[in-house]
Amino acid sequence: MARPREFDENKVIESLMNVFWDKGYEAATMQDLVRASGLLKGSLYGAFGDKQALYLAALKHYNRTRIQAGIDILNGEGRARQKIARLFDNVIESTKRGLFGGGCLLCNASLEKAVSDRQVKNEIKTTIRRLKVAIMDAVSMEGVNEDQAASLAAFIISAYFGTRVLAKAGAPAAMIGDTRDHCLQLLPRGQG
Repeated sequence: MARPREFDENKVIESLMNVFWDKGYEAATMQDLVRASGLLKGSLYGAFGDKQALYLAALKHYNRTRIQAGIDILNGEGRARQKIARLFDNVIESTKRGLFGGGCLLCNASLEKAVSDRQVKNEIKTTIRRLKVAIMDAVSMEGVNEDQAASLAAFIISAYFGTRVLAKAGAPAAMIGDTRDHCLQLLPRGQG
């Protein structure tokens, strides 16, 4: 019979996520991951698997927490315009507070690992699909037809993740605000 784990799995995954978010997959060493998690290398491998499995667990955790927070905004109360504005406002606030130094782990994974890792690529595609559905649902509630909702969602997602990449590069919050405002202008007049 296996012994029960004597650590908080979510806290360990959060710490691993922060290492990968800060350093990326290639630059993160097992020593970095061991130090951050507080576990021995054998315990990490025994609980989660190899470095690639650790990375995938960290990316899934990021998507369940950070990206899901944006989906929750889109599924929450208010009109489409308000929801989409709040989605971008979170990036603006994080930028003003200097919290986007590591950028977006989903964006980072798209650039660093998705090309060579099918599991990472599938996780990214699934998460983007979920975000697209949430945006489509928000704008559809305003009377936008399905084709137009899909087109708007694709543009808004591109702009949203673009702002997260720009925030990492040090773009001013005002630039992200301009992007938000342009996205809002694309909604039909009288909506939200």
